[in-house]
Amino acid sequence: MSISLFLEVEAGADLDAVLRALDSIRAEYSNGIDGLHGYFPASNTGFGFGIVDPPEAVVAEGVEAEWRVGLLGSFHFRASGFESAWEEICCFIRCYAATCGFRFVLSFQFESIYAARLGQDLVCTGPAAS
Repeated sequence: MSISLFLEVEAGADLDAVLRALDSIRAEYSNGIDGLHGYFPASNTGFGFGIVDPPEAVVAEGVEAEWRVGLLGSFHFRASGFESAWEEICCFIRCYAATCGFRFVLSFQFESIYAARLGQDLVCTGPAAS
């Protein structure tokens, strides 16, 4: 079984901060015409990022946001490798949050919030709080 997490980022964000965060954790990726795709080597977690144009409403349940989503990321991994995938995703999220000031929410299939920066602070609850 495969698990998907989705990262919805406030409009105005671009791929530069994503690339800096990916480089800082030594992720493997390619950035081409069809978007930014790659994987985290230790957990083999696949990911993809793209610009949402025009920006759309936040889809994650339980988030009432006045901001619109302008960048969407997704992470895909096997359920049996959840712990190592979550560790690498958390590392990416922390690095990403440190490189940009945009609001964002990371959710499990748009249902349960695993991490968010809705104001100034990053909150990384993970699956334990779901």
